[in-house]
Amino acid sequence: MRFRKAEQGELDSVLAVIADGRAAIAKLGIDQWSGGNPKRELIELDLRLRRSHVAIDEESGRIMATAVIDFSGEPDYDAIEGAWLTSSSSSAPQYAVVHRFAVVHAFSRQGVAKAMLNYAEGLAREQGCVSVRVDTHPGNVRMLGLLERCGYHRCGIVYMSHIEGATPERVAFEKMV
Repeated sequence: MRFRKAEQGELDSVLAVIADGRAAIAKLGIDQWSGGNPKRELIELDLRLRRSHVAIDEESGRIMATAVIDFSGEPDYDAIEGAWLTSSSSSAPQYAVVHRFAVVHAFSRQGVAKAMLNYAEGLAREQGCVSVRVDTHPGNVRMLGLLERCGYHRCGIVYMSHIEGATPERVAFEKMV
């Protein structure tokens, strides 16, 4: 598999991966990504800002996974019930953020998610970041387990302000890179 930034013309493909992820989350019975979130307009913005990344299957050329890897900070991470491993804030972030992370079901349990996190960590190092931060719904047991297996430390709880109609509470993780 190979990794790269998503291209503008791949909007529908990225949306399809997100829809596949939304269906997987719905099967867990949690409200993360409910109500059509993340919305098309946000994915379009991710592509325009060049923060959307994809994993490509070498054989088929299909997008296997997508994630936003952002270096501009996350204001909702400034207030945490608990403590980050690093003291960086969103006003001067020294961390990368991974958001809107999804793997196509047909490629699940093949190491794609772990490889995507490794890719994000490599980009973070290249950008001079000291860590990667990620959050997930407390009921998203697959993502919770993945993050722990990949060496991310559970730091506490954050509340996401831009979650429409879903539980704003998220488990916050950080990994030094």
